[in-house]
Amino acid sequence: MKKRYFIALGLTIGILYFTHHTWLGYKKSPDFDYLLFIIISTLGYMVCFKITSYLADFKTIKHQSRIEILFLTAFFIMLFVPMSHINQGKIAKSENRKLAKWHPLIQKDGKINFNFGKDYENWFNDRFALRKELIDLNYIYKFPINNKLETEKMYYYKDSNVVFSKTHIPTEEIFSKENIQPVAAELNKLNDFCNKHNIKLYVLIVPYNQYIYQQYAKDFANPEGLKKLNNNIKMLQEKSDADIVYVYDDLKKASEKDFVAFKTDHHWSEYGAFIGYQRIMKEIQKDFPDIKIAKESDFQITTSKKVRSDYDRKFHTGETIIYNAPFLKLKSKRILDTNYKYYTHKNNTKMKISEQNIAGEWGKNYVYSNKYNYRLLEIGSSMNENLLQFMPYSFKNTKYIRLNGVKDRKSKEEYKIMKYYKQEILDYQPDIIILCITPINLKRMKDIFVEDK
Repeated sequence: MKKRYFIALGLTIGILYFTHHTWLGYKKSPDFDYLLFIIISTLGYMVCFKITSYLADFKTIKHQSRIEILFLTAFFIMLFVPMSHINQGKIAKSENRKLAKWHPLIQKDGKINFNFGKDYENWFNDRFALRKELIDLNYIYKFPINNKLETEKMYYYKDSNVVFSKTHIPTEEIFSKENIQPVAAELNKLNDFCNKHNIKLYVLIVPYNQYIYQQYAKDFANPEGLKKLNNNIKMLQEKSDADIVYVYDDLKKASEKDFVAFKTDHHWSEYGAFIGYQRIMKEIQKDFPDIKIAKESDFQITTSKKVRSDYDRKFHTGETIIYNAPFLKLKSKRILDTNYKYYTHKNNTKMKISEQNIAGEWGKNYVYSNKYNYRLLEIGSSMNENLLQFMPYSFKNTKYIRLNGVKDRKSKEEYKIMKYYKQEILDYQPDIIILCITPINLKRMKDIFVEDK
């Protein structure tokens, strides 16, 4: 009997030693939970002692099933597999979200965390070993069975190979008339600032793919929501002094000829961005008659089934797949079934491009031709990335500042334009500012002058 105690104790120590650096983390974390350690040690010892008892009685119990003993032994051993490697990261890149934080049973102030059970469940569910592999296996199993696959971040429809991002759907807050007036007031304030410094302001609003391709969205489509959104943007155009260009109708019409948005990414395609470029430039030309607008014949056009949509200008299988549904990447050869048009200006070698890093933001500078007369500041969301394949070819200088995704800047700070970029605007002295955003960014326009110094 004594041998069993010592064997069980040895197994328990071995298990704790194996898991302490990944699960308990008492060598890495100053917030080591001693009470939880005692609980785990006790339960671990009880399990190990039970296993050794079964094994010790393996030959003495005449009617005990050997298969049952082996099964139970394997079962208890397998219980420790999820604990064998705990993810210590803060962010799940494949899911584009933060992982649940550890909340101890007894907090630093000595108070008891009565939500410990739920907190522990969330923490463990986000971090246990082989979690990603199990998720991928689950969806690979579902792929041939279901036409529609859903994750926390997206919907995928197999019959059309279209992915729609849940995170880019405007909420009822954006559809609310009460929110239009403060947004219009802030844009009017920005327009007054621009007029004071001899700058012409244009606001370009670009819809996501689910607005353009509602026929693919099926049960995900929200025609009534789209109608409210379009009506509210029309109201915003009426209440704002700034020139607001909403390209939904232009893209919807152009979608009858070719894909204006990617099927596996929430951005517009380069063809869609070209349609938007021509529309906004025609608006600008009303105020600057001598400005040049590039034609499609000015570009070399190639096609690819892959997606090129973001800052690094690299081809990939679709941003929505990479960040929100990595399991679909395994099926990319089947899913990527559409040839998208890509544009390279015939004089692209004359374009000088350099990256900028002011206040940690993403940005680029473009210098094209001294024959052109105007300086452009393009600012806003990631929809600018494909637009920049065209816009710099109409200006002698183009400065681009991306507001979202700035390193070490909280989301609530992203659209405080005057707080972070007022001096940069004044130093650059643009003739034109294009604020390019998406419908979901509309409510963020109330932040433009927050904390203006």
